[in-house]
Amino acid sequence: MPSTALMVLLVIGFVDLVITAVLHANGLIVELNPLMKPIIETSEWLFAIVKGSTLVLAYMVMMRFWDTHKAFVNKACWLGSGAYVIIWCIWFFSAL
Repeated sequence: MPSTALMVLLVIGFVDLVITAVLHANGLIVELNPLMKPIIETSEWLFAIVKGSTLVLAYMVMMRFWDTHKAFVNKACWLGSGAYVIIWCIWFFSAL
């Protein structure tokens, strides 16, 4: 059973994926992540596939180590969630 921390990280990632793709498709934002920028500029669908794949991969890796390293997985997910939100907020507010 996945932890709450893992689910929070995946929800944050999925919400970011959807919001970014929709806003970019409507010309309302520019992707600031230098790794994802050329992908989303090619296609929002390609962006969704690539970003969704990274979320699936993260889930698979975390679940692979869940039984033997629960504390580490939980800590990594909470720290990852915090970093994700902080970086997103910095990029969002710097673009205003």
